[in-house]
Amino acid sequence: MNYIVDSCVWIDFFGQSKYLQTVSRLLTDNLAFTNNVILAELLPAARKNKEHEFIECLSGLEAVPLNIDWAEIEEIQLFCLKSGLNKLGLLDIVIAQNARQNNMGLFSTDRHMRLLGLKLGIKLKTQ
Repeated sequence: MNYIVDSCVWIDFFGQSKYLQTVSRLLTDNLAFTNNVILAELLPAARKNKEHEFIECLSGLEAVPLNIDWAEIEEIQLFCLKSGLNKLGLLDIVIAQNARQNNMGLFSTDRHMRLLGLKLGIKLKTQ
């Protein structure tokens, strides 16, 4: 299965070598993807800090096109609020929607993102 790899995983992977085996396997098997939301979260700081290896790795990944369905975003947000998931950011919802629209899994270690994935029926990888 293809996975959108969330920014928190990339930060831990490059900063602390966490999830080394899982991320390496996804990269080797061409199963790791990103999108423009994740790139916009990560690349500016990486450029500022001249983290060339990080930039090269992320830039080499295929970015899944975003097709934001704002009505669906509102429905997901309402569903989350009714389910008690009150601390989700809009960008997290967009990333989850992107994974679901493209029948992809989501690799995230963020607790709120994992809960969102479970609520939306997205296949999750957490390590």
